[in-house]
Amino acid sequence: MEKQIFYYNFNKINAWLILNLALSITLIYWGIKCVCLLYWIQTQILIGLCVISWLGWIWKYILKHQAVEVDDEGIKLDLSDKLKWKDIKSIEEKEVRCCLKTYKVMILRPKENVEYHYNFLQKHNGEFTPFAVPLYGILSKEDERTIVEIIKHKIGEKDA
Repeated sequence: MEKQIFYYNFNKINAWLILNLALSITLIYWGIKCVCLLYWIQTQILIGLCVISWLGWIWKYILKHQAVEVDDEGIKLDLSDKLKWKDIKSIEEKEVRCCLKTYKVMILRPKENVEYHYNFLQKHNGEFTPFAVPLYGILSKEDERTIVEIIKHKIGEKDA
């Protein structure tokens, strides 16, 4: 199997976009109707915040962010190190709670005494555990199905 990369699929139409549009339209209107406002430090700060907010929105929603990478050797989640297929003891589909919401994830349970370099998020990831594949709509439905099929094919349908 060749390397397959799956990317996050964020909904671009959201409150952040509406806030950015409202702020941009307001600042453009002010700039046209009362040019003197552009000399005020408060207006310049708002323009700077608007630019930073647009850059953040573009970074999150326009650029691609790798979620999962799979190949014959193993699976890599986000920016973590690759977990080898032979080091996975079992898999489990589970619902976890975070911020008053319930999320469906597939937990990959590694074998005991596996040498692995955990990053900060993996060490402090609450109920999600270090190896949780998101199945709650942050990836496309087709990508979620493909990832689950690959994992079940490589690991089998062993439950913890």
